[in-house]
Amino acid sequence: MSRNARATPARPRSLRVHGSSVALRSVGAALVLALVTVSLVHAQAAPSDMEGKTAEQFFKNIQVLQGTPADQLIQSMHLIKGALGVDCQYCHVSPAFDQAQKDDKPPKQVARKMITMVQDLNKKSFGGRQVVTCYTCHRGSTTPLAVPMLPTDPVAPDLVGPAADQSKPSEPALPTVDQILDKYIQALGGEQALRKVTSRVITSTQTIPTGPGGQIAVPTQAEQYRKAPNLVLNVYHAPAYTISNGFDGKTQWSQDMNGVVLDAFDLDTQRARRSGDLFEPLDLKQQYTRLVVRGMEKVNNRDAYVLIGLPAGDKAERLYFDVQSGLLVRKSSALPTPVGDSPVQVDYDDYRDTGSGVKIPYIIRMSPASLRSELQTSTTIQVQKVQDNVAIDDGKFTKPPSKPAPPAPVASPQSSAPAR
Repeated sequence: MSRNARATPARPRSLRVHGSSVALRSVGAALVLALVTVSLVHAQAAPSDMEGKTAEQFFKNIQVLQGTPADQLIQSMHLIKGALGVDCQYCHVSPAFDQAQKDDKPPKQVARKMITMVQDLNKKSFGGRQVVTCYTCHRGSTTPLAVPMLPTDPVAPDLVGPAADQSKPSEPALPTVDQILDKYIQALGGEQALRKVTSRVITSTQTIPTGPGGQIAVPTQAEQYRKAPNLVLNVYHAPAYTISNGFDGKTQWSQDMNGVVLDAFDLDTQRARRSGDLFEPLDLKQQYTRLVVRGMEKVNNRDAYVLIGLPAGDKAERLYFDVQSGLLVRKSSALPTPVGDSPVQVDYDDYRDTGSGVKIPYIIRMSPASLRSELQTSTTIQVQKVQDNVAIDDGKFTKPPSKPAPPAPVASPQSSAPAR
């Protein structure tokens, strides 16, 4: 979405996505890589321009998603695309995404009717709760299945019914929240070792999402600087430019290749505050208003205990801890949108001792590639070097001054995204 070009209520802006902003965060483990991906585009709309505005106040030709927060609209489009398995041009005529006279494409008319139908279903049948979404029926196809699928292998009669139920082994007793978290802290090296590390410098390789919806992956050499309690600076060296972002204890910010500095959305800043905590493993219980054990699931063919955490003012998060090792192996969350929750998943692997008696994951995989990228994107962070307790001046984390924003480019087929 266009960030540097400022919008005004009197002249709503067309919906343009040049790349997904902010947000690749590793959220867990020692948590080491609160990595936030920055969009690499020349024209992006600042989150501050959209905060508090509705979609129709900021964009043009919004007909059925009126009243939607402007900062949720692009992720809604990503979610619809993923639910139907299509691209922008399935509904829209490029590059006239925002023009009413280009609204004659049949799939776009159907899409508007479907959005209205889903809104009505949730309002009338579920008390306004967002239970039904596009994905409920479509599951990655433009045509929902109306007939149940038959099983590939017939089920033997003696494997169903009461007799089968009686033969099932009983579920193992689940540990408590405290037992799971205590084992996690011990697996990382113990509370004493964790508290002795007050700063950290991490060198890694990583691709960052750029282009429409973050679908163009650019390789970078990344450096992360962390200092207690929650100061973070990330620097990404791409072949042709350098970008950076960070959290200064109050604000999540990003600086693009032109030196333009922008503050993140309020929700992104709230999450950066949690993930930026250098002592996050020790503070997990304080980060959630409620934390409960929800059973066991498989993560990469290994059993994991599932904890559900509810942060204040945010979506619930699921934390998966390996039953054997006790380590955090996955964290999943979601971004709220008016058409459903947009999922985010981070996997942690290859835990190693940094040399200070503390373990961190050296491989981190995120799907999608950033908090606000297209759902089909992904990225892997490969840690190369970790230095603990390095002297880092607080001034290194200060938000830099911004250079003037360059003029916004004219929309093109490669730099636009759908509006509703």
